[in-house]
Amino acid sequence: MTDNNEYKPYITYILLIANVLVFIGEMINGGVENTQTLINMGAEYWPRISQDGEWYRMFTSMFLHIGIDHIAGNMLCLIAIGPNVERYFGHIKYTIIYLLSGLCGSALSLIVQLFTTRFYVSAGASGALSGLFGAMIIFSMDPATKKYFAKYKIIIYLALLLLPGLNGDNVNITAHLGGVIGGFIIALIFYRIKKRKTDYEIIPPEV
Repeated sequence: MTDNNEYKPYITYILLIANVLVFIGEMINGGVENTQTLINMGAEYWPRISQDGEWYRMFTSMFLHIGIDHIAGNMLCLIAIGPNVERYFGHIKYTIIYLLSGLCGSALSLIVQLFTTRFYVSAGASGALSGLFGAMIIFSMDPATKKYFAKYKIIIYLALLLLPGLNGDNVNITAHLGGVIGGFIIALIFYRIKKRKTDYEIIPPEV
């Protein structure tokens, strides 16, 4: 965790700009709620993945959004929590958490679709953003931050994130859940490695 008061979360800014630019591309190329446009631009869709080997869709889908409400909500979420997670873990680890969480969300979504044989077009940064929420669980474990991020607050955040998906077909709850789990596991690994290095750092003897 950095102590620099002038720390700039520029990865969060880059992700925000990337999502907005892709959204503009959707508008130009057929519309943000046009299913064919979403498929053409890389939305997650199992028939195209299985038949044409387009596995890259698991990655590109996290930068696509379906409608103005979708991207507005996700980008507000990114701005709200992204800088905190980026400041705590640093630019590189934050990027890894974000992207791998998105892939975890895509993976769980595909697994559930295969089991239910219900295939649909999926897009959005929700899996990656859910991973950031998962990473925030570490804040309630670290003595340096847990007084600001009590466990009950994290539970409330996760409930607000996951519960809406239980009542709507338009919300990919499996992507959210996969993102939370992936984000927590990856962040926990980073936290344990950092803690181990701190706890067992060798101090050279005085001469």
